[in-house]
Amino acid sequence: MSKPVKSLGYGALAALLMGTITLAGCGNNNNASESSPSASGSPSASSASPSASASASASPEASADAAPYELKWLKAQDISLPYDPAKDVVKQAIEKKLNVKIVPEMVDVQQYKTKLNLKMASSDIPDVTRIDFADDFQKYAQQGAFVDLTDLINEKDTPNIMREVPAEVFEQAKVNGRIYGIPYQGGPGAGYRWDLVMRKDYIEQAGASVPQTLDEYYNLLKKVKEQHPDVIPLGGYTSQIGQVKYANNSFDNVFGAFGVTPGYFTEKDGKFSNYDIDPRMRDALLFLQKMYKEGLIDKEFATIKEEQLRAKIFSGKLFSWMGWWSTASDYDTQIETNELIKSGKLAKDGSLPNQADQPYKYLTLTGSLTGADGTAVAPMGAPFSQMNAISAKTKDPKRVLQIIEDSLSEENQMLTVWGIEGEDYSIVDGKLKTNTSLVDPKTQQDSSGNFRGTQSYLFAPGLSGWPRYLESLPLRFSESLGVAINNKYQITDASNYLDSPTKIAKLTELNTMRDSVFTQIIMGGDINKFDDFVGKWKSQGGDQIISELEASFQKKAGK
Repeated sequence: MSKPVKSLGYGALAALLMGTITLAGCGNNNNASESSPSASGSPSASSASPSASASASASPEASADAAPYELKWLKAQDISLPYDPAKDVVKQAIEKKLNVKIVPEMVDVQQYKTKLNLKMASSDIPDVTRIDFADDFQKYAQQGAFVDLTDLINEKDTPNIMREVPAEVFEQAKVNGRIYGIPYQGGPGAGYRWDLVMRKDYIEQAGASVPQTLDEYYNLLKKVKEQHPDVIPLGGYTSQIGQVKYANNSFDNVFGAFGVTPGYFTEKDGKFSNYDIDPRMRDALLFLQKMYKEGLIDKEFATIKEEQLRAKIFSGKLFSWMGWWSTASDYDTQIETNELIKSGKLAKDGSLPNQADQPYKYLTLTGSLTGADGTAVAPMGAPFSQMNAISAKTKDPKRVLQIIEDSLSEENQMLTVWGIEGEDYSIVDGKLKTNTSLVDPKTQQDSSGNFRGTQSYLFAPGLSGWPRYLESLPLRFSESLGVAINNKYQITDASNYLDSPTKIAKLTELNTMRDSVFTQIIMGGDINKFDDFVGKWKSQGGDQIISELEASFQKKAGK
């Protein structure tokens, strides 16, 4: 499939986004914590408690006249690129602002996790570590590797941390009812990433406005089909059978209006269930079946892949679809290219200039459609993936925690994330603009020979995105990501961060069964298949998963 001509491609987007996320996710205050219990001198869990570790180091909080605190730092670095921390002016500015002396140890970004685990079993331990929550953090926390922060994090002493990390997220991050670290996500945050994308010109031709409810959307689809018989009103595709999500989010807008989303577990008062077996899912499937029967859904949705869907989009044969936020800009440019080809007005070289900073010409984006009760559901990812944890061996846990707290003021986050104002970035007409020409891409230095380690030394959790993140993006990307992550109907999977061996063993099998049954029903199968599916889901591992999740939920809460 041809790609959009001269548009901001995925490589450029990766440099803009993933570079920041990767460097921050691995290369920030990645200071490993404590040796494992098998190593000599390893502290017990009790020695990592606030009374043992924090009060034992009863030093005053960092102040302007106190000596800079030496902070050992494990920094993930692309070793193929030049870098000298001694010449990093952003690092120097951070050190001055936070009254610290950062002592970085460079490790190749691909080897970070291996190096971190080696350090966890040695006596050469950084003061703070950035560590994956799902496996390593929980394991080492239970072994006493990290300072217990439960009694140290509160509105009075750590207001910046409490502002950045909601209480309910700290609850999810607990290990055996205790807090051993500060959740981290970084970049744009962990919000929903999908938009309902529609052809703006088709909406105008229908004399309609962008729909906000499922009923408005359904009526618009019927109008589009009436006016454009050769256009598919709603497209979908599948990527891999058995994923957590059904049909790769293709029908999120419809399921969500019924208050459900495939694959997600729910919790209320400690009792768990799953949307796949919710009675409202039956209603949603009946509605989708009706849409399919009326020709409003692509007949090939269950078999085509994403590249085939794109071909229909680019040719103008598709009115609407659920789109990943970063795809809409290129899609709009490709649609424009094809329209110019049809009219014979495309430039001789067959190209268009970069459109990323231009308003959308052919597409319009919106968030969730609400149902009859005025609400919706939008399935976001887990709110965090990593933790910043203070080593139980650090000489002054309270001061290290204060350094983290100080770094999370808005002013200091701007410094650690974006660099020095007037050099690395500027505020133009009230919006942040990064200086993309400041650093030579070959030498990685500015004109004065300085390195500039933005997003390299920070603690900013970024659970809802780093400060002013959307402003740093080109216009189209800012709009599409903004629509997605600001969706007010976002929910998380209640099984996040909980243990269930049966879920690991059986969930793909259950999801595959769901995919088959749901597809059959949408395409006209007997709705009683849903009731049969519910029974099989429960008996073939679902009930056991729910039981294990409830037990893990109670354990995490310390009950």
